[in-house]
Amino acid sequence: MRSIPLLAVDATNVFDEIATAKRQPRRGRMRASRAKVLTAYQGYEDAAPEVGELDEALLTDLQKEAIRHAFTVETEPMTVLRGDLLKRNSVARCPFCGINESSTLDHYLPKEQYPEFAVFPNNLVPCCAVCNTRKRDGILGEGTNVRMFLHPCYDVIPDMAFLTVRTRIEEDALILSYRLIRPPGMALRTFQHLRSHFNKLDLADRYRRMGFEHLGALYPALRRAYGQGEDAERVAEKLIEGAEDFEEVSGPNYWLAKLYRALASNNDFCDGGFEVARAQAQP
Repeated sequence: MRSIPLLAVDATNVFDEIATAKRQPRRGRMRASRAKVLTAYQGYEDAAPEVGELDEALLTDLQKEAIRHAFTVETEPMTVLRGDLLKRNSVARCPFCGINESSTLDHYLPKEQYPEFAVFPNNLVPCCAVCNTRKRDGILGEGTNVRMFLHPCYDVIPDMAFLTVRTRIEEDALILSYRLIRPPGMALRTFQHLRSHFNKLDLADRYRRMGFEHLGALYPALRRAYGQGEDAERVAEKLIEGAEDFEEVSGPNYWLAKLYRALASNNDFCDGGFEVARAQAQP
């Protein structure tokens, strides 16, 4: 979970270029919807990040179809926009989960319900295929006005610690358990928003599984730190150094930083217990 910068592009020009590149009659339908679409763009920016209760633009069914078609059947301007959104170094890693490569574009407000935002750059979030599939068309939680997912382009991720992981070794197995906690001073609504995002994207289990894979790759470094002298303190130092590096780049709630710090505090893991993580990482 992290924030990403908006793409520096004129959304009006993008819409006009894509509309011009479409064939008739969709070109004419997009141009006829232009005023309402641009008004909707302004409303989105004014409301962001709380865009979950925006009124839908009053477009005809044919106009809606034309704008959706502009995203799904790409013209050269849409292909350029997709590349510009996805190929930035700042979005290489999925902002929804922080695990996988950003390889798709998610419509934060779904294009089926809000076709006016189908080619709106600020509504197109680079993300991984897993998060895109899990997010689907979700906007607001059932019976609430709390958005189910963070908007990486507008929501500010709190600096206070809210992600935690418990680690223990039982019967030659490492147990990892990620969860969210509400720190003192965090507004309840903020925590509910974070928790919904965390739960809906199944991040607890995804962090757990990817944690084992990561530890398998880290094993040689831990083995060297432990050495023939079986230096558990050096293993803990190695993990803390790694956590600090992750925190400097990705913030205090980055899932790997939390894992490293938790393992550094686990005496059993540092004193040779990392051997079990190696075994669990293997297929």
